[in-house]
Amino acid sequence: MVKRTIRMAAVLLLIPAIALASLSWREDTPAMTMLKEYTERVNQLLAEAGEYPINSLFSNYAAETVMGITQEENAEIPESVEITVTMYHDTLNTLQLRVSEIDRFPVIAGALIRALYGDGMTREEAERIPQERTKKARENPGSSFEEPVEELNGTMPRTYYAYQPDPYHNGVSWMQMTLIFPMAGAWDGSGLVLGTQKEGSYVGPEDEADPDYEGYFSSDDYTHLEVFETATPEPDSAAAEYDFR
Repeated sequence: MVKRTIRMAAVLLLIPAIALASLSWREDTPAMTMLKEYTERVNQLLAEAGEYPINSLFSNYAAETVMGITQEENAEIPESVEITVTMYHDTLNTLQLRVSEIDRFPVIAGALIRALYGDGMTREEAERIPQERTKKARENPGSSFEEPVEELNGTMPRTYYAYQPDPYHNGVSWMQMTLIFPMAGAWDGSGLVLGTQKEGSYVGPEDEADPDYEGYFSSDDYTHLEVFETATPEPDSAAAEYDFR
């Protein structure tokens, strides 16, 4: 407990400098600039929670960036926290978080979630499901689980969780979270505009979203499957030549 308190105090002293961490960000596309801003928000939340910031970029390309939290800043090899983000040209697509020090998973996952919501979500709400999934892994450390991931971007963020016990046969197990970012223009939950923002498109925790969409609120289980109905094309239409089954 004493070590944890000292560590938290030390990290909090670094808050003003965290957003300006010396990471070699590329901003070749709108999405890459967006990722830089998003990561700075995440780092602020991590610092407030007493966790180390994202401080290493292992690769930074227009379609995919791999980053992590390491003992030394700008490390070349991932350690116990690895984050992979895929991007379109103008917005973020998916994020996968993998953490081998399982006790750290709820705080890190919660910060990645909460950075999209700002004041619209508390730390407790953001960490609730990651904590539950971590507890499930701890209660059955030899049993894996993986929630099926629906990769189609929707109107709100979605998260899915997995646990992999000792996948590399080195005695190390991994917790995993996959975050699906909203489609461009559909989300401005915390002022972080994802792509081209549509007027009036903000959907807050108290607002009513699509009636067929359960919503990413603290009252549900934070996992979703969006279903879209596609009408069968008319026989004489151009689409009829394709098999939609």
